[in-house]
Amino acid sequence: MEKKIIILTKSKKHSGYCVAGIDYETGEWIRLVSSDLETEGAVPWKDLQYSNGETLEVYDIIICRLLRKYGTVVQPENCLYDETVKWKKVGKSNLDEVIKIHGYDSVDYVFENEDTKLPADWIFSGNPSLCLLKVKDASIWVKTFEDKKISLNFTYDDIRYKYMPISQIDLLNYYRIKTDDSYPLGTITVVFSLTDKYYWNGKYYKVVAQILY
Repeated sequence: MEKKIIILTKSKKHSGYCVAGIDYETGEWIRLVSSDLETEGAVPWKDLQYSNGETLEVYDIIICRLLRKYGTVVQPENCLYDETVKWKKVGKSNLDEVIKIHGYDSVDYVFENEDTKLPADWIFSGNPSLCLLKVKDASIWVKTFEDKKISLNFTYDDIRYKYMPISQIDLLNYYRIKTDDSYPLGTITVVFSLTDKYYWNGKYYKVVAQILY
């Protein structure tokens, strides 16, 4: 079946990309996943290319052929796309339209608790692993250890979240050349994503997939 989707994330996922958005008609979350099990369904670069040579970007409205739902306990909104059919760009959206179609998600926590991760024994109840939230007092935190760490601090529903990892590629590239410091952003709109189980410790990590303007 074909779906009309507004793309809201194009973030880092293993050697490829995490591409997700909302159904243009229903507002429901859809994460597009490939058949590559080694990368947990990451979308390869070649599948981001339209037939005219342009590259998929956030807020693109696309037509995508889906083969079937491919959800997991953690990520129930996953859909396996047909890798033999190019995605077709049919328009461009914006934050106002996204809010009109989907709205901000109404949740008590950014994924179930006040931490930046969920424990290995967490019991999932079928909620999406994507959420669209407006957060306050946000700042990018840059700190060099063995590698440079770039994360987001923010307040949501009077809870302070600190050092949440960022997977938005252009944001990582921008702040990677910055000196260690805290860079204020104020009130922002964010797409958060919950990873599948990490193989080395079994936990599930929350990430900042996309800051939307």
